[in-house]
Amino acid sequence: MRYPASLLALLLMLAAVPAHGGDVALLATCTTKVFGEINRTQKWSGKPPAKCPASITVEKRTDGVLVTAWVIRSVEGGWIRTAFSGAMGYGEIAGKKELARAGRDIVARAKHLERCLDSINATNDPLDCRDRATKSYTAGEESGVENDRIVWLDDNGRHAVLEYAFGNTSSTPSPPADLFNGQPLPPGVVLDLRINR
Repeated sequence: MRYPASLLALLLMLAAVPAHGGDVALLATCTTKVFGEINRTQKWSGKPPAKCPASITVEKRTDGVLVTAWVIRSVEGGWIRTAFSGAMGYGEIAGKKELARAGRDIVARAKHLERCLDSINATNDPLDCRDRATKSYTAGEESGVENDRIVWLDDNGRHAVLEYAFGNTSSTPSPPADLFNGQPLPPGVVLDLRINR
C-alpha cells in the first residue's frame, strides 16, 4: 500500500517529536492538586485546579481515587495528546502527611515514566518501564493515522500511567479512553475518605 508523501512526512515528523517539554510533570502536578482539593472539600469540583491547563477526569474506585489529566497540542499537520493517570488510596487523601508523601511519589513516578518515554522516542528502548503501542488507520469521511503509546512501571507500586498519542485523524482527538476503567465522577459527589482507613 502506498501513502501520499504528505502523510509520510507527517509520520516521520511526529515520530521524532518528544512529549512537549514539561507536559508530564505538569500533568502529574495537576493530579496531585486534584487530590489536595478532595482532601480539603471531600468532593471533586469538576474544574481543573488553578494554573492547570489540562482536562481532568476523576474516578472513584473501591480503595481510592484515580485522577487523569491530559493536554492536546496542535502541531503542523496533526496533534499530540499527552495524558497522565495517578491513584491514591482514601487514607492517603485523608491525611495531610500521607497526602504529601503520595503526591511526591506520583510526581517522581511521572518523571520516571517521562524518562522512559524519551528513551522510547529516541532509541525505541523503554528502559525499566513497560509499554504498549498501537497504530490505527482511518479511511472514509475522515482519513489518517493515529499512534498511541501507553507507558507504565511494572513494579507493583502505585498506579501511574503515561499515554502519548499523535496523529492526523482529527482536529479534536478524543480523551485518553485507554486510561479509564470506570465512569468519570460527576462534580459535587461527596467522597467518604474514611473508607479503608
